[in-house]
Formats: sequence, C-alpha cells, structure tokens
Amino acid sequence: MKLPLYVLMATVATEQIFVSAHARWKCPVPRSEDTGIKSGPCGDETNNFDFGDIIEVKPGPLRVTFEESVHHTGAPFRISLSGDGSDDDESCVLLDHIPHNDDAHPRPRLYEPSTYTAYAVTIDIPDVYCERCSLHLANPMTDKIGDRGGPDGIGCTDPDGTCFSVYHSCTRPIRVTGSVPRSEYQCPPVGGSLSDWPKEWTGDDGRAVDASVPGTYRRESAAWDYTLTDAPMRYRQDDDGMCGAADESIESLMDEVTSG
Repeated sequence: MKLPLYVLMATVATEQIFVSAHARWKCPVPRSEDTGIKSGPCGDETNNFDFGDIIEVKPGPLRVTFEESVHHTGAPFRISLSGDGSDDDESCVLLDHIPHNDDAHPRPRLYEPSTYTAYAVTIDIPDVYCERCSLHLANPMTDKIGDRGGPDGIGCTDPDGTCFSVYHSCTRPIRVTGSVPRSEYQCPPVGGSLSDWPKEWTGDDGRAVDASVPGTYRRESAAWDYTLTDAPMRYRQDDDGMCGAADESIESLMDEVTSG
C-alpha cells in the first residue's frame, strides 16, 4: 500500500518519542525520530523494513532534507543507498563530504525541533529497481578528533574506521522504480560520477580543507541558506518532488491532513 508522504509524516509526528542529539532525516521520513543513534547504520531499526507503507521514488534528481539537533562544528555528512531489504549489504554512496553549516543562527536546541538546523540537498537516485531500499545518513563527529580534524590533520575514517563517534539515521523503506535490480547493480566509485562536487571546503580558521578522499573526514563547513550555496545548482535545485518546500514542516503537513 502506498500513502502520500504527508500522511506518513503526520503518522510519525504523532509518535511521542523523546530524542537526543544529533542528526536525523526529515524527508523522506526517518524510521526513528531519535537523533542520537550511534550504532550504524540504523541503530535498533537496522534491517527493519516492515513498515507496511512504501515511499515510491524514481531514478534521477531527488531533493532530500535532514536536520541537526545539536551543533557540531565542522561535522560533515554522507548519504548512501542501502541494499534491497537489507541494511547490511554494501551500500552505494550517493553523496559524500556534505559540509556542515557552522554559521547556523540561532543554534539548534535539543528537544526543541523547531530550532533544529535544516539542510536540503538534491541527490541523484541511480537507475535501480528496489522494492525496499533505504537512504542512510551518517554524520562523523570530526569536532571530537582534535588536531586530526584540522586542515593539516590526517582526519578520521568511516564506516568501520577511526571516526569513533558517528551519528546515523535511516529512512523508512523506499521503492525505486528503475531498471537494474539492486542486487545486480554495481555501485560506481564514490564521487566518480560527481566531478562537479567540490573537493575542498572551509576548515579551521577559515583555511581550505581537503574533502577529496572518500570516507576520510576532517572539520568541513560551507555556507548554507537551507541549500548549500557553495555547491553547483543541480545540488540546490528543487526537483518538485516530495521534499521540495523549504517550509514544509511536519506540523504544517498535519494541518493539511486535518483541513483536507
């Protein structure tokens, strides 16, 4: 059964779950409202695809949104696509080294979702067929690695590497209506098809920091105005899809359901 996204978001909003720091999906809908999941890729919800209602997406551009509940200076993000019905299979990295918004004002306040720092970025969904996939969000805490996170530092690695503190969030199941079965799809090299994605961001003291090595992270930040102003337009564009409106909060969607 497929339901409109606003119904799914409203359903999630009615679940009274207390959350802790630090990042989570906003759209598509997360499996858990918790922003403090530190066991990847999905915490207690890993390999739980039994949600009944499936969000359907097609290959190509898809705007997604996520939010941060506690400010972590320079802590970047990574977005990946899971296997079909499995979070344990090799995931395909769709966008790596998404820089942090260090200039967010006001700063987010834990347990006050209306203050959370919102991010929107347009990713490219590959031409795969998948009955129950998920988007994975990872957020390595490079603010915690001292000099290693500076422009001259060695950084830390993730997944399964030296980044000892990483927060995770996973979307509810999505059906991708492409042509290549996910089990047969060969993930391209990370960043291989994204030659226009910047290879450096702003690091400590305003110095340039290398962001060219997949899975190796330092403190990386850039300018955001909900979308990433330092990125090429295709990563900022609104694809007119389910996550398109900047002010489309869960509360406003609930109002739409009620009034409809």
